[in-house]
Amino acid sequence: MLISQQDFPSIKLPKTLQWAYPLIDQISKKLNPSLNHENNFPCIFARRVFSLLNFRFLTINWCKDQHTYDFKSFANELSSFLEETQQSDENINNIEPLIVLFEPVKFIFSTHHYEKIFFDSLQYLIDHDKIAWNGCLPKNPNQEFWTMCFSGVQIFINVSHPNHKNRNSRNLCDTLVFVINPRERFDKFAGNNKKGHKIRERIRNNIDKYDLISRSPYLGHYQDGDLEWPQYMIPDDNDSPSTKCPLNFNLVKHQ
Repeated sequence: MLISQQDFPSIKLPKTLQWAYPLIDQISKKLNPSLNHENNFPCIFARRVFSLLNFRFLTINWCKDQHTYDFKSFANELSSFLEETQQSDENINNIEPLIVLFEPVKFIFSTHHYEKIFFDSLQYLIDHDKIAWNGCLPKNPNQEFWTMCFSGVQIFINVSHPNHKNRNSRNLCDTLVFVINPRERFDKFAGNNKKGHKIRERIRNNIDKYDLISRSPYLGHYQDGDLEWPQYMIPDDNDSPSTKCPLNFNLVKHQ
């Protein structure tokens, strides 16, 4: 279910989605500058979006009968969201990032679990995309300039989960969370130019102050050819290797 930040305080969620209330409240307290004067959340864009009430929330339920998450709803709602963003203007004050929350399940608690859910969800998007893969993008995630693409839109995904103890900036609440932005729109404000690099460096300097550990060595610059997918879900330390990317492409379907 897609929920706007503006509507959230007054909306009454169905019983099957009421698990989202405390989680969205946790995220709101983390991003609210008025509550964190001395140690604001490092992403200046996130703080600005929160102050403008422009976040969108997408809740993904656990399907007990299938023993998996409702990836079908994830794909359908994400497609609708991306279609809406393509129709909106380029005013920075109108940017609406998507925060995807996965229903907490008591037996899903390890980092390995979260990694599997993340890659399973991306694989579902790849396998069920109704629009052919962007021909300008490579299909090998380990090739430079690869980026996730869905419904014809390039997207960047920031993964958060509660097992991040050192990286507070990657621990938004007590469940697995994806923060999704259309890449092309985000790059208009923090792209491959002097201003864009300055903004990115400012955010990463903020990360160094906010987290209990310095920025991840996997945080690079896509436009410079640094690999994209390791930046989606990073380890909680600076010594562990990134997870091996298991994504596969049906080359016939995605020609």
